[in-house]
This record gives sequence, structure tokens and C-alpha cells, in this order.
Amino acid sequence: MARFVIVLPLAPLAAGDEFTVADWPLHVTLVEPFQADPATVDVDGLVAVIGAVAAAAKAVRASAGEAAMFGRRRDVPVTLVQDGGELDALRIRTLAALREAGIDVSGARDDFRPHVTRKRHAHLPPGDRVEFGTVALIDMRPAAGAHHRSVIASWRLGATSAEPRHHR
Repeated sequence: MARFVIVLPLAPLAAGDEFTVADWPLHVTLVEPFQADPATVDVDGLVAVIGAVAAAAKAVRASAGEAAMFGRRRDVPVTLVQDGGELDALRIRTLAALREAGIDVSGARDDFRPHVTRKRHAHLPPGDRVEFGTVALIDMRPAAGAHHRSVIASWRLGATSAEPRHHR
């Protein structure tokens, strides 16, 4: 079964972009990893669902807040992201659209706290202002293998067309 994640990257990602797990670009995870059964919703259907949500959304302006530690052992350094509630609203709309399409997103956390994980190659310094202007659908199990990720499609938030930049 296919496994995906939906993110709001700090720098736009394009369909076909690939990266290793260690080199994830900085992002806020909008919807945690979920599985999609191709018998229920194929990739094109998933792209259509997310594209419709993206077309109805606006870019989100936010600022980098305080540093925190996430993860089961509180060993993952992150920077919290502060906004006026738009990120949470976008998450709720995206989860609702996925549920409507028959995708099980029961693994989504109730305690959503937008954040950007610090990476060895980059981080979001507290106080920085950011704008999330794109949303991207990421393949968590691409042909390249378990240590890679691939961008299936990306959309500009609020674009007049729901047409994604789509990679097959």
C-alpha cells in the first residue's frame, strides 16, 4: 500500500524532486504519514483531493517561535511556528477532504503543534518571519528505496487553477 505525507515547505518543492530522509527540506508537516489503498483512491484521486484544498487556501504568514524538543524521547529539536490559526484550519480542511475521499487518517494527532524540525543542514531561527505558499504531496515509499522521498505533486496555495505540478 502506498504511503504519503503532506507538507508545507519553507522553499517550494516541485514534482519530481527527490531527497534522502536525512536531507528533508525544512517544512511543516500538515498531515502525518498515511496510507492510501489504490483500490479506494489512486494517486490521481489523491492529487485531485489535495489540489482542491490547495486552490481554496491562501498562503500562510507565520513566524518562528521558541525552540522545543519533540519525539518520544524528547530528542528531536524543533522550532515552533506561530500563526493566527490558519495552519490549524488548513490541516482540518485537508484531513476532512481526505476522510471524504475514503482515506484513513485516524493516525493524525489531535495535538497539532506546527513546527519545523532542525536539520543538520538548516534550521528556522526563532523570530524569523516565513510564508508557506505551497503544499506538497510526498511519496514515502518511492522506487529509490526506504531512505528516499519523492515529491508527487505540489501546488501554490490559492492558485486560480487546481492543476498541480504533477510527477508520475
